[in-house]
Amino acid sequence: MPAKRFKTYKKARREYNLSLRRMANLVIDNAHQMRRLAIFENLSRDKWLTMDENIRLQPTVKKQNLDANVLKGKAIMDAMQKVILEIQQEESKLLQSRLKARQREFSLAPAYLLILALLAVLLLIISAGMLNIELRRRRATQKDLEKKIEALNRSNAELEQFAYIASHDLQEPLRKIRAFADRLLIRQKDSLSEDGQTMLDKISNAAERMQGLINDLLTYSRMVSRTDTAQVVNLSSLLEEVKADLSLMISEKNAQIDCDALPTLLVYPTQIRQLFLNLLSNALKFQQTGINPRVRISYKQVTGQEIPNIDTDLKKEQSYHRIRISDNGIGFEPEYAEKIFIIFQRLHAKTAYGGTGIGLAICRRVVTNHEGYIFAEGKPGEGAIFTIYFPMETTSQELVNPVLVTGKNERTY
Repeated sequence: MPAKRFKTYKKARREYNLSLRRMANLVIDNAHQMRRLAIFENLSRDKWLTMDENIRLQPTVKKQNLDANVLKGKAIMDAMQKVILEIQQEESKLLQSRLKARQREFSLAPAYLLILALLAVLLLIISAGMLNIELRRRRATQKDLEKKIEALNRSNAELEQFAYIASHDLQEPLRKIRAFADRLLIRQKDSLSEDGQTMLDKISNAAERMQGLINDLLTYSRMVSRTDTAQVVNLSSLLEEVKADLSLMISEKNAQIDCDALPTLLVYPTQIRQLFLNLLSNALKFQQTGINPRVRISYKQVTGQEIPNIDTDLKKEQSYHRIRISDNGIGFEPEYAEKIFIIFQRLHAKTAYGGTGIGLAICRRVVTNHEGYIFAEGKPGEGAIFTIYFPMETTSQELVNPVLVTGKNERTY
């Protein structure tokens, strides 16, 4: 075979192999077509072998032998055409079925669009209905809230009236009872029996205690009726002032107070001063017999995740100043950790420790006014721990019921 024709033959063979691979990729997802293509590939391999044999033997082979090879090649080509025809017929059937499926999809498209449109309209109607229900609920909630605000305003007004009555009408009779009891005890001391003197002492003490209760109740009532100005205050300096006020008590009890550096915050200074005064005086007052009081005040920045039973997820993500005041005093049972913050709640007899049982109620109100939290922990004979949390991002507008707090320094247990 001439070189030029042989080169063309080799090129055609390469193109054939490429075409065969492309066809295999096209029908790879059809097992029947892949089987037919495998048969075709075997036949084509035999055809190429026959052609190679003809080319190799052409110069020397006899004409009858060459004709036999040509007939064999023709038979192979007929078989290959038959396979190609089957492949074409299969592809034609697949094409027709896919065209029909596509036509069905096109014919159903308007129905699908109509159904989608109806669903969209139905969804809009349902959303509008739910929105209307939610608006009605919010209106009802707003009306209920307005009623509660009105009731709260009436309650505050009544509380102010009560505070006025308590500070004037109730205080005056008590002062007279105490004054006349003292005069009677002084003037008629020699003529009174021992039993009579005891009764007068009890009358005077009861009147004095009643006056103390009224004064403490007035202190608590001022927390919803009087205002104070929020200021940026260094709590360490404020604590030093409180320690100076308690210096005599600290010296008498040989107490030790250790404190970390405290932050500078926007607070109502009079209230925070009262908070520290109540908690420190309590730690000193409720000491164990024979043990000098030791108070530890620690500070740390924490997240809301560390605050137990915090009410909202938003507050859990905020940062807080944590101030912890711990002592080595008499402590209390853990079951009273919340009860001690209730107004007039006491855990000990009146004669054992002084006070009226409102000190910690004032402390909780102060912390609440600063959008914070206060918790108590205690164990009998091991001491008590009071933990206070103040939010780090608080503005003066966010502080609740700013008030001027005054009152006695006492613990409620």
